[in-house]
Amino acid sequence: MKKFFILFLFIVKISFSQDPVFTQFYNIPESLNPAFAGGGGGSELGILNRTQWPGLDYSLNSQFFYFDNYIDTYNSGIELTILNQIETVTRYNFTQINLNYSYQLQLNNEWFFYPAISVGFANKDYAFNNLVLEDQILISSGIINFDSTDPFLNKLNESKSFLDIGAGFLIFNENIWFGGSFKHLNTPNISFEPDGEVLLDPFISIHGGYKLPLSQRFSNSDLALHFNFNYLRQNDYDRFDLGSRFEYNDFRFGVFGTFAPTSVQSDSHKLTSLNFITNFDYRQFSFGYSYDYNMSTLANTKGVFEISVSYKFDSLFNDNPIPCGCK
Repeated sequence: MKKFFILFLFIVKISFSQDPVFTQFYNIPESLNPAFAGGGGGSELGILNRTQWPGLDYSLNSQFFYFDNYIDTYNSGIELTILNQIETVTRYNFTQINLNYSYQLQLNNEWFFYPAISVGFANKDYAFNNLVLEDQILISSGIINFDSTDPFLNKLNESKSFLDIGAGFLIFNENIWFGGSFKHLNTPNISFEPDGEVLLDPFISIHGGYKLPLSQRFSNSDLALHFNFNYLRQNDYDRFDLGSRFEYNDFRFGVFGTFAPTSVQSDSHKLTSLNFITNFDYRQFSFGYSYDYNMSTLANTKGVFEISVSYKFDSLFNDNPIPCGCK
């Protein structure tokens, strides 16, 4: 039985030491980088829901909420974010609340620089008492005993809370933006064992984009072509998203490819998914939808769905200070 738990904890460490990632990083960049706090020039809130692999018995559901505000007097942005993730089979749950602060600097007539810091409190919860162990199965009686006497199980905590510190930056001009975010700089201990030590690996993201205006060349309408990329790395795992979006007035649609640059196994797929995306703006609302079509050998997953909604407050909102299309 003890060997079973050692294997079980190893799987837990591999599966849940990786941070949730979102396909719509271009649409709600607040989920990616604290430097976007207050980046809209006023007050804004939004929510993003991700449903991953609904076709399997094993699925992950992630939600992200944010509210931010630009403080003109101090050239600063402040933001509250809430991240939640649920694993449907094991009932693993992860929740994190962050407070982000960014300071907005104008380097010259064209370029801007936003450094940022993030402080968060997180809780990882695992309902170990929902596990059915060998000594609970009474075959002769045909019942399952509620309690287990396995001593190894009693050593595990149901949940683990920790402080998390991160940072980020954003550089942009009228058509180009580039940024980076760095999470878990304090490498918090996330072990479920009271005396154990499992350090959460730093999470690094490098991202950016280019906006190619087309209105003056072809039409009086708002036409533009956006190119975006996002590279993520944590421990031995990395991911690279690359794609483009076409903008026509209040509509945007496009496709991204998700790649695995570093192969964990020799037969791993480099192209793991094709992500089809669309956005629609209506007054102060922005609606987003994306579908990730699986390209790997993992069958019958039914892909990954994301739905996002954001709202910009009229009474507090100023002109958008980030003109390159990343906010």
